[in-house]
Amino acid sequence: MDAGASGDGEHPLSLPDRAHKISERLNGLILQEAARAGGKAPAYRELADRVNRIAGRSVISRDTIRNLHQATTQKGQPPNPTVETLDWLGLAFGIRCGATYFLDDAKAAVVDEQLHALNALADLRATAGNAGVIGLAQRASGLSDNSLHMLTALADRLSALEAEAAGDSGAATRPSHNGS
Repeated sequence: MDAGASGDGEHPLSLPDRAHKISERLNGLILQEAARAGGKAPAYRELADRVNRIAGRSVISRDTIRNLHQATTQKGQPPNPTVETLDWLGLAFGIRCGATYFLDDAKAAVVDEQLHALNALADLRATAGNAGVIGLAQRASGLSDNSLHMLTALADRLSALEAEAAGDSGAATRPSHNGS
């Protein structure tokens, strides 16, 4: 397998270095998934089952995932997965460029940035508690400052009208959030 290149024009990585790179990236994916699941990291068996379900056949075992995660086999050797194995493992985490993600620093940096942005958006959505708010913010992101002020004023006016209709006169006098 010629997947040892670091992606930055340097010499191919040694097998132990490559194993540690794969381990670090896999660990990062597992930690991200654990964070989304309230701190519970997926078990190696769960990951193997997910990979094999996506592949439609048996392509990886829990032992192989453990070996990749720990950067060593039970015999103390660095694991040497195939490109296909890494491709399927990447797909199990929603990464289409599988082996490239695990082995190429530049591609991994791009994917990690995208994953970070997706996680931030998921956090924002959870914090906002309303997908409509996120959609409105996304549509408003390209507006001019003047249009944003008008949108804020409209939102304040709508809030006041809804508060009046609900009989909540205290909420109708809330200050504007337009920064002025």
